[in-house]
This record gives sequence, structure tokens and C-alpha cells, in this order.
Amino acid sequence: MAVSTQSAFAAHAKRKGRLLLVTAAPPSAASRGEGKTSCTLALLDALRLAGASACALLRQPSMGISAAGAKGGASGVGASSLREAVEADFGLHGEMLRVGAYQNLLVSFAEKEIEGEGEILLPRASDVPTKYLRKVRAGGVEESYVLTPTGEMEQIRVLSKSQSELEASIGEVTAAKKGGKFIRGKDFPLCSAWPVLESACRISFLSTLRGSPVLMYCGPFANVSLGIPGLSALDLALCEYDFVLMEAGYGFDMGMQKYMDAAFKRQSPLPCAALAVARRGSIEGQLGWRYLAGLRCIRRMGIFPIPVLNAFEGESRRPPLPGSLVLNPAKDGEKELEDLGFSLLSRLERAQPAAKKPYKGSLPLLSRISYVCSSFYGVSPGRVRFTKGFKSSYLASCAQAKAEGLDLEDFTLNMVKSPSSLTDNDFEKFSKRTVTVRKISLNTGSKVANVRVTSAPTAFLPRVV
Repeated sequence: MAVSTQSAFAAHAKRKGRLLLVTAAPPSAASRGEGKTSCTLALLDALRLAGASACALLRQPSMGISAAGAKGGASGVGASSLREAVEADFGLHGEMLRVGAYQNLLVSFAEKEIEGEGEILLPRASDVPTKYLRKVRAGGVEESYVLTPTGEMEQIRVLSKSQSELEASIGEVTAAKKGGKFIRGKDFPLCSAWPVLESACRISFLSTLRGSPVLMYCGPFANVSLGIPGLSALDLALCEYDFVLMEAGYGFDMGMQKYMDAAFKRQSPLPCAALAVARRGSIEGQLGWRYLAGLRCIRRMGIFPIPVLNAFEGESRRPPLPGSLVLNPAKDGEKELEDLGFSLLSRLERAQPAAKKPYKGSLPLLSRISYVCSSFYGVSPGRVRFTKGFKSSYLASCAQAKAEGLDLEDFTLNMVKSPSSLTDNDFEKFSKRTVTVRKISLNTGSKVANVRVTSAPTAFLPRVV
């Protein structure tokens, strides 16, 4: 394979670059994106043609869904594609296989530890999705399955910035419960995880068709997991380039929100600008308020917003909003992209990192959940509702944290929600829109609190899931 790699935890110099977060409007359907990846690659080529030192940082595609062609392949389109698109879509060097194998190894040790008398809390990981393999019962013990990119081991890979941090996090993974006691990774007679996971913790170096540098590491599924590239890859990119275009999954309400929370907890840099990609149909019409709400949210975070219209062939290139960048990533040539690059650089001259951290990541967990729902989802704070099921699961999480000596305030928020809606009913007037918070659970190794909101976390794709 021609794709080269480098250890994600190699020593590197001090960060010098500026982060440009590529986000989007919430898609109108779970299976349809706004074109973040293709626009990211086109904007990268544009900056390079305009003479800037820039690279892109992309999430690794999810094998099975993207590679099967039922959803965007996460490798661009037309003239704005990865040169190594097939390798990217079909798993690069098998990183996800290693991640899934290690999570399943922990589950196997947990099975042996409880001997059929307790609970298995860590789900098994599966690389190929199927809606029929959610819950299984074997030997009297119930277990569950998740897609490997959404599992706790992948969250650890995304958030870890060193080998020691990764191995310590694996030791904190809660795998089972027996006799009222939680059993964690460090309770198993395992040798170092590093021989298994070393090849999974390598950043892949790819390129666009025009030769611009692209890094790929971690991160699919922003609707049910973190949906951002690995933080160590971001540090490396910011050391080598003046501008780093980082794609965050789905829209500002998910990928961007989760990056902001993770950045606060893990001392990663805030973006100096957010490029908000949308199709024209997502800006205009009855649900256009969602895109405008996203731009307002970006401003409130102290980030400079840049609207980006992804104009398809035959569509008008008229800017939908003042200051919009307009492009057709599949068709635009080098002259159009060079002009686009100069336009983007002129806007970035006005974009400065926030002097203070406006994201309120230090709030207590319950207050932080309410803050995210009101700030990112377009509802008033008084219209965030907590169900009885959430309250009982929150008390159980508090008891678990106390039993394991953990502080809930240290946990990164993973809001699990429908990718194609912001609220319980996006068609309601602002004064009537609500967000319902339904359940919380803890991943103690990655220190991620999974919070279920709205009615449906995902939508099954035909033939594949």
C-alpha cells in the first residue's frame, strides 16, 4: 500500500498553526451529508494554490457503511477527492480491526472473570454493521454489540495524546460487574496493550488529487460517538502547517460541539474560524433557521464563522448570505480555487483566536448538558426537559463514579442524537421547541459521558444497517 504512516505519539515541536474547523448544517436526512469532506479538500487545494501552508485533517471512514456506497465515502468527490480514496474507504492499514480486537479481548477476559454470575458492561465490537446483532445471550449472560468506530476503545484512541495516557485509560475501562463490584481493565492479567494497538495508533498521510497533504486518523460517527479526528494528529498538523482544516462529523450540533468539549477537557486549541458548509436547500426553506442558529452558536463560542455554499452542478452560485464562499468541489478548476483561496485568506485576516475560552466546559455535568442543549440546539434553557429515565440513569452513574473513585466533572460529553434534527420537533416555533434528555451512561476508560437526547439516535440505512 502506498499510504505512509507515522506514530500518533511521536515527539514534535510546539504548535504554530491555526485551526479551521469545518462543520455544517444538520443534514436533512441521516444518510445525506452536506459535503464537508469534499469542501474540505477543495478549500485545502484553494489555500495551497493561493500560496498558504495548509493541510487537512480528516476522520477515518467507517468500514461497511461508507465503503458500501450507501453513504458518502468520506474521501471527497470529483476533482476534490483523495488520491488514495479506495485505501481510505476500505480501512487503510487495518486500524479499526486492531481496535475492535482489543475491545473484544477485554470482553472475553470479563466473561472469564464473572463466570456467568454477573453483568458484562463493555459491548463487543463489530466492524461490519448489522441491525440483528444488538443484544445476544450466551450462557445466561446478556451482551451487546456496537460498531467498532463507536466503541470505547476508539474513543480512547481519539482522545489519547501519548502511549502512557492510552494504556492508563484502558486500565480504567469498566468491563463487567459482579457481586456489586465493578471490574476494570486493570483487574485483568493482561500484558501491555501496546503490542496490539501500536499499529492502530498511526496517522496516515494521504493527498488530494492535486497533491495537497491530508492526514487521516480516527473518528467516524458523530451522532453516536465523538466524530472528530484524533487529538494527537491535530497537534502534529498544527506543528507542521500554518493552517489546518479539520473536519468534524455531521453538523455544528455534533462534531463541532464534541470537539469544543473535548478541547476544553484535553487542552486542545479552539478554532480561529469555523467554515459552515451547507447545500442551498439546507439554508433556504422552513428549516433554514437551523443553519442560522449554527452561525449564531459559532459566534457565541468566540469563533469567526465563514458560511460555505456547496453548489451542485446546475445550481445557482449566488451567495446565500453576506460573506459566503461558494464552490462546486466536484467541478471547480485551479483558477476558481485560487480565487477562492485568496478570498478565504482575506477573511482569515479578520479571524483571531478567542482571548478567553467562551465554551463553558467547567460547568457541573448537569448544567453542562443543559448549556449544550440550549446553546447548540436552538432552544431556550427553560425548554430542556429531563425524563425520569434520565434521572434514574444519572443517579446510577453517580453511584458508579463514586464506587470507582471518578469525578463526573472530568468527563467529556458525547451527545447521542439524531443527526438530522436539532430538537424534538424542528418544525415548531422557537417558543415551543424542546429538547428531551433521556439517558446517561459512562465510559470510564475514555472518561466520556454518553447522553441520549431527542427520540432517535440514528436512522438505519437501507441494505447496509
